[in-house]
Order: sequence, then structure tokens, then C-alpha cells
Amino acid sequence: MEMLLKCAAVCIFGAVTGLLIRRQNPELAFLLSAAAVTAVMMAGLSLFDHLLNLMRQQARAFGITPETLRPMLKCLGIAVIGRAGADLCRDASQTALAGALELTAGLCAAAVAAPMIVEVMNMIGGML
Repeated sequence: MEMLLKCAAVCIFGAVTGLLIRRQNPELAFLLSAAAVTAVMMAGLSLFDHLLNLMRQQARAFGITPETLRPMLKCLGIAVIGRAGADLCRDASQTALAGALELTAGLCAAAVAAPMIVEVMNMIGGML
């Protein structure tokens, strides 16, 4: 909760400051936005270790192998990076780049998840 409040403060400060300087220096406003996003994402990474430990614990409890868990975590990372990057591109009025990044992130996630999908299909095929 405390970290969320700090992150919200950084984002609001970055947004208001960006609005104030956008007319005179849009490049600097974008860099301020990118810096705020980076700071907030780095703060969020501190929670990732806790989440990772929890997921590993649950995976062991349900008999899920690390090889199965790894693609799930990679897909989560791809989604976060793709979304943040696309939003920054939109903030810089580069919607085509944002769309290209989102498409690429989706393809990367599909490529990472493909072995799991094949494994699930094989399990279903074995049940029939």
C-alpha cells in the first residue's frame, strides 16, 4: 500500500510537470514521462521477488514443474514491457510504433506459450 502511494505520487508529479513543460519542450516532457515510468516499474520489480517465490511455492504444491512455470512468468514480463512501451510510444504521439510493439509483444507471448499449449493439447488428446 505504501509503495502504491509513492508510485502514484511519482506518476501524478510526472504528469503535472509534463503538462506544464509540454508546450515549451515536448521532448523534455517525454523524457520526464519515461523517467517516471522507469522509476515506478523499478519500484514494482521489488514485488516481483515476492510474487515469484509465491508462484514457486504453489507450483511445487500442485506438482507444476519449473519448465511449465517459466513460460508463464515470461509471458507476464512480455505483457508488462509491451504495455509500458506502447503507452510511452502513444505518449510521444507515435501510435504506429505503439501498435507494432503491441503486435510484437503478442507474438512473443504466443511463441513463449506455444510449448505449453502443445503440452495441454497432448494431455487432452491422451484423455480421449
